[in-house]
Amino acid sequence: MKRFVLLLLLLTPSPCFAANGPQPLQREDFAYGMELTVSGRSALYSLTLPAEVYKGCTRPDLGDLRIFNAHGPVPHLLRQLQPKQSTQPSSQILPFFPLSESTGTNSKAADLGIAIGSNGAIIAFASNQPEENRQSINAYLLDASALQRRPDWLEFAWTGGQFSASVRIDSSDDLNSWQPLVASAALAELRFGGHNLLRQRIDLRQRASGKYLRLSWPSGKDGISLTEVKAGYANETQAQVRSLLTLSGQPDSTKTSDRVAWLYETEGVFPMDQLNVRLPEQNALAEFAIFSKADEKATWQRRGSLLAWRLTVEGTTFENEALRFAPNTDRFWRLETEANNHLTPALDLGWLPGQLLFLAQGQGPYSLVFGQAGLQPVRSRVAQLIRDAEPLNNGKLVEVAKIGPQKVLAGPAALKVAPTIPWRLWLLWIGLLAGVLAVAAMALKLFREMKQKTPTD
Repeated sequence: MKRFVLLLLLLTPSPCFAANGPQPLQREDFAYGMELTVSGRSALYSLTLPAEVYKGCTRPDLGDLRIFNAHGPVPHLLRQLQPKQSTQPSSQILPFFPLSESTGTNSKAADLGIAIGSNGAIIAFASNQPEENRQSINAYLLDASALQRRPDWLEFAWTGGQFSASVRIDSSDDLNSWQPLVASAALAELRFGGHNLLRQRIDLRQRASGKYLRLSWPSGKDGISLTEVKAGYANETQAQVRSLLTLSGQPDSTKTSDRVAWLYETEGVFPMDQLNVRLPEQNALAEFAIFSKADEKATWQRRGSLLAWRLTVEGTTFENEALRFAPNTDRFWRLETEANNHLTPALDLGWLPGQLLFLAQGQGPYSLVFGQAGLQPVRSRVAQLIRDAEPLNNGKLVEVAKIGPQKVLAGPAALKVAPTIPWRLWLLWIGLLAGVLAVAAMALKLFREMKQKTPTD
């Protein structure tokens, strides 16, 4: 009996084991890290998350990301910037004036008979050339002097049938000296394979700085007969720099006799909100069904369809617009089309990087670490701190931190969940089994003793 009690005491978990809790996080617990450089003049710093973070994190919400100082984690905040509301109208109609080939694109304001008002607007336009000497229109003068700020794009409307034209845009402040703004852009109205192609808008990648713009095309080429010109502005979301992830596909082995498909993998948790398919051939057209899923075990979800095309007309290449959708972090993508298409298309996924803000708490150096399977996100109060403290610093509370190259810490091993041994459960079962064996042994011993004391017949 004493031996049985002693055995149970030995198998009972010791209090010292129960006192062992989770250990504090260390830099070396994460897969990768990046050193951060701060000026030391501010309390809060921000940085734009690079692509390596989205590839190294295991959670779609980037919850396994931390900022460390010399001794441990510091408070941080992850956020996706939202577009700001603007009182600027989305578009505005511009006055325009035709220029004939006889006047030339290098003509001065005096040659064109232009009168300019005190506000810079063109109030009179009459070419000095006799009517019989005027030739066909090869350029248009656009009056942008009434705009409050320079436009992000120009949109044109015209009359006539099918055409395509390669045009250029120049800008000027005095109608005498001109600077190139867009060296080459395409305007087109085409019909192909039962589909209509209408390219009316020209993006001004370099903001126009002049009061006047000139739309022109090469001499001898067919131009356009304008009916309207609009100048417009991009919203804040479009103005943000969108990163592009280009993926190469692999044939899907589950294809059917009348359909063919390709598989793509992002190798990360990128917040994609834009997709485009690039065809490998000129003058190609194909319609794709688009599917995606978060992991290999999930079911494919249809995300939409896209008519992809690529046409080359008179040396100018036209391509379809990208498909926009609600942001998601799906890792696996699938394109499906008709079986007569055997060339693998490239998949372009656009995404907007998030912003990270952290408190310069404690002693540096500071570092960004990420990638630890099973780690839960922490609750942040940095957003409330910014709301409360920002008015006290005239909007200059946050500075930008510089981020260094990626370094390997624990490496890919930290991206996998380590198998945990339920030692308490094992000890409990071992104790129960030992107790059963002990009771069985005692019963067997008692049975033998009783049998020996029983009188024989």
